[in-house]
Amino acid sequence: MLKNQTSSYTLFIGNNCSGCKQILDKLNKLDINVEIINIYEEKPNLPFALMIVPALVKNNRLIGYGIDIVKYLKTNYANH
Repeated sequence: MLKNQTSSYTLFIGNNCSGCKQILDKLNKLDINVEIINIYEEKPNLPFALMIVPALVKNNRLIGYGIDIVKYLKTNYANH
């Protein structure tokens, strides 16, 4: 996982978020690297509000929330 580094995908997470931990664990197992931003430590600079975490964003476009993140990246990560 990348922490605060350049990546085409950014995963927004929160504190004490069990869903965030699950997604991070799955991405680690799949060797998928994304930039990680904790919304409680860094204010997201996005053109839209995040309604829930975890949330995956690419090029300021919301890709998905929750388990949909893993499904999307399994299919599309190699093409980033």
